[in-house]
Amino acid sequence: MLAILLLSAAVAATPTPFDATQLSGSWSDSVNTNSVCEEARHFTRMQLSDDHQRLAIFNDRTWKSKLGETNRFAATVVAETEHSLTLRYDNETRVNAAGKLVEWQLIIVAPGVYRWRETGWAEGKVNGVVGIRCSP
Repeated sequence: MLAILLLSAAVAATPTPFDATQLSGSWSDSVNTNSVCEEARHFTRMQLSDDHQRLAIFNDRTWKSKLGETNRFAATVVAETEHSLTLRYDNETRVNAAGKLVEWQLIIVAPGVYRWRETGWAEGKVNGVVGIRCSP
């Protein structure tokens, strides 16, 4: 009986994995209140590997960032929760205040809405980008 209770407790304590369908569709992001899903905007698709170890981000045009100029980004998933992925981008060279490579959290804050935060920031702090799902 004790073994069954311990097994039940272990199963109950197992975190719910990230649901990859939360990333489906075409996304656009904004830092203001302008319409996000207009045809002229930049669009992104994201694909989580079946084993939840890698995230690929595909852009519909070349994007210039601190990681370089490309239309595709890839990252290793270092942690996941039901509504977030903690990522370390490939070719990341930026370091945080502790001297470790920067890691980012992609947080689904509502269906079809995401926010980004660096893991070293104060709890609850996010950057100014709001991602919106524009199509399924």
